[in-house]
Amino acid sequence: MTPERNLNRLLASIAPKRHRGVYLFCEVPNGRLPEDMHPQMTLREGDTTTVVVRQDQAEAVGMAGELPSVWITLGASSDLAAVGFLAVISARMAAKSISVNVVSGYRHDHLFVPVARADDAMAVLSSLEESYQPTELACSAGAAGDGEAVEIRPADIDDAQALSALWALCGLGFVSEGVVPEMQACRRLHGELFLVATAGPSIVGSVWATYDGRQGWIQRLATHPAHRGRGVASALLTEAERRLALLGARKVNLLIEPDNASAAGYYQRLGYERAELTFMERWLTSSSEDHGEARQS
Repeated sequence: MTPERNLNRLLASIAPKRHRGVYLFCEVPNGRLPEDMHPQMTLREGDTTTVVVRQDQAEAVGMAGELPSVWITLGASSDLAAVGFLAVISARMAAKSISVNVVSGYRHDHLFVPVARADDAMAVLSSLEESYQPTELACSAGAAGDGEAVEIRPADIDDAQALSALWALCGLGFVSEGVVPEMQACRRLHGELFLVATAGPSIVGSVWATYDGRQGWIQRLATHPAHRGRGVASALLTEAERRLALLGARKVNLLIEPDNASAAGYYQRLGYERAELTFMERWLTSSSEDHGEARQS
């Protein structure tokens, strides 16, 4: 199996496997292992050696250990130079208050989680993997899309150019130089909330949702003109809302520019309500280009 670097493909193929038995982290002075001990993993640390060994083996030789753990192997074959894969997984575990100790092998990554939280950890991994699978939409046929399947999937960094073209075509304001850095930052947090709709190799819709730990936000909802009237935008919005709810969001917000007031009726038909609020902002950059950017949701 060829090692994978693409973050989305790695997250779509987590394939967690839970091993039998309970494992302990033990410290062996001078690195002298008992003859009957066969550790699963060994790490030299100065004048001592840390071993991860089955609890029954440790007890058989009278060795004490810490953190009784379940060993989970990730089926994804991650390249040793892959960026972000374990960071995303560790962050999701932390969000559920699950301690996780990570060991990377040549072919696979391995997690050791407390026995009492093993089922929770497997659920986190399975849910994360499921969120990166493409989903086919039940869209109505359009003049430009008869018989053409439309799918929803998380956006990839390689989609930046196509997304920029889509947003420009739809009149959304953005700074082109900021698209990739913003996407990278999003992927470190909740990359599965930034969704695209595809028809064959083409991106025909997008929605960029974010979650701040309390509530969700919707922005960059767009559909290619040739695919409008097929329910693409509604499907993207519904999927974003579903994913936000799974993360714990209790409500979803969005902003509409005054010159795009006609969009308010669309969102009201989908259940959104107007709220009388005062919107305030402060730019943290001195770039005149950024200050002139249209604040487009």
